[in-house]
Amino acid sequence: MLGAGAARSDMTIPLIYVVGSGNDVLDNYLLDQVRQLVGQEVAVVPVNESESALNPGIPIVTIGRRAFTTTLGRYPQSPILATLISQEYYRAIASARSDKESERSVSAIYYDVPLLNQALTGKAILPQSRRIALLATPKSTHLYSELLSQLPKHNLEAKMFVVNNSSELIPALVRALYYGDFVLAAQDPSIYNPNTIKHILLTAYRRNIMVIGPSQAYVKAGSLASSYAPYSAVAQALVSALEQWFQEGFLPKPAYPTDFNVQINKQVGRSLNIPLPSETSVKEQVIEQLREHAMPAAKDAAANAENRGMLP
Repeated sequence: MLGAGAARSDMTIPLIYVVGSGNDVLDNYLLDQVRQLVGQEVAVVPVNESESALNPGIPIVTIGRRAFTTTLGRYPQSPILATLISQEYYRAIASARSDKESERSVSAIYYDVPLLNQALTGKAILPQSRRIALLATPKSTHLYSELLSQLPKHNLEAKMFVVNNSSELIPALVRALYYGDFVLAAQDPSIYNPNTIKHILLTAYRRNIMVIGPSQAYVKAGSLASSYAPYSAVAQALVSALEQWFQEGFLPKPAYPTDFNVQINKQVGRSLNIPLPSETSVKEQVIEQLREHAMPAAKDAAANAENRGMLP
């Protein structure tokens, strides 16, 4: 990965269209990360609402949910690369698009990390853990589907506790705390939001059970730890996607940034009497776990390709 200010010399991006989130501080910070990668000579052009004619051969980068949905409707001919949106939101919008709309190139760089990363973050902090408690509403159980199929490879299991209404949240949480070695929180605002997080954390910590996730912001609020995608990783994925567009004529599939960091609330760790490894150590352990279990799949794919005569 390039260091700060080390722009690529083989850059193929002529310019970058951007529709911002409306938060100038956030937008400028992300775009500064992008400029460090592409160099100051590549123009970053804000798209104003009054502009109707844009070069349809240049993708529009959107920042945040509102920018994405607005741009989809306003510029029907332009390819779009959405950033700083959740996988859940992108899939909901994508599924609502018509067949004709789906013909154009639209992709996304999600702002968070896969739930498996979060689960492995919890295991790296609490190595003896085996069971993970999950809270969901009837409409959000699907958020955990992929995770539930991934956990057995890592000697982990999980159980979902469904909350049908707000009055059931704490009783469901108490049942979850009897089951799980820790609670794993997804990006699910119906469960985890500013009105509920204090009650969830206090209830869990009174029983000496840690909460992992759902984001860096919640660590500041009192979650023990979370993996998260830094803006530098989002910028790197953004630039790579644009390079692919200009070199090959299409955007990559929607994906999470490949890099991530870990943040730990050391004060909460002390309160729970949990010996805390360093954030760097936790990240390294998560990467090792992901790499170890990805290798057999890669070997199987190579073996299958060889059997079909695709490899020499």
